[in-house]
Amino acid sequence: MMLDYHIHTWRCCHASGEMREYLAEAEKKGLAEIGFADHFPLGMLGVDLDEPVSMQPDELDEYIADVHALQKSASIPVRLGVEVDYLPGQEELTAQLLQQYPFDYVIGSIHFVKDWDFTHPDYIKRYEWADIDKLYEEYFAEVCRMAKSGLFDIVGHLDVVKKFSFFPRKSWDHLVEETCRILKEADICVELNSSGWRAPVREAYPGEAFLAQCQDIGIPVTMGSDAHRPKEVGCGLRRAALILDKIGFTEVASFAGGKRTMRPLELTVEPNISL
Repeated sequence: MMLDYHIHTWRCCHASGEMREYLAEAEKKGLAEIGFADHFPLGMLGVDLDEPVSMQPDELDEYIADVHALQKSASIPVRLGVEVDYLPGQEELTAQLLQQYPFDYVIGSIHFVKDWDFTHPDYIKRYEWADIDKLYEEYFAEVCRMAKSGLFDIVGHLDVVKKFSFFPRKSWDHLVEETCRILKEADICVELNSSGWRAPVREAYPGEAFLAQCQDIGIPVTMGSDAHRPKEVGCGLRRAALILDKIGFTEVASFAGGKRTMRPLELTVEPNISL
């Protein structure tokens, strides 16, 4: 099965194109299933940024209604997902908010370490004087807390901390091993996010060594392009499927109504799904 569960919309303020254009691209490329997972309003979680990077609170109901309307005309299943920032200390509020909405799945992601949006290109200079070893320790500690929270179905772009190709001086193998142990205990799914191939690091999230650890201990995976433009839908997913197959994965996770179902990994894909 070839699916793309990480698709954004213009409402997040850093994507473009109409939802029907994303769907048309998925249908053209022969995807079996897609899911929109736009950024949950940070304003509802008590975060007020000078430059918005998520939906506004009054847009969430419209987003849900638009996905439901699109489902009626689509030739493939279109899932209602959402990407939610994990914010330490806001677990109870996050849980209260999420239970009010009919999401098929919820992606939990980390974009902030303290006050630093380390994924944003405008703040890349901070890497030059940051303690990268400490940053990795802090980031993966938050990933583990996020998994333990039980709030999310999927971990988004698991090792996105490498996005701008800054790496620790020391080995971070122990962080991979400990994180995988916690993910397994939490029974949470990991997405193979192909957008890393479009980022400075030129490597998917997570990398192959991380994925191999997931496969070794039975952590389920799903797939997403992190598309912010219609043409990015499905981008890199053929390559992702081949990597999963090489590592030993035979299934990918799909979601409906908050329930996970494992589907056969599909390798015979349309040639216009890009490598």
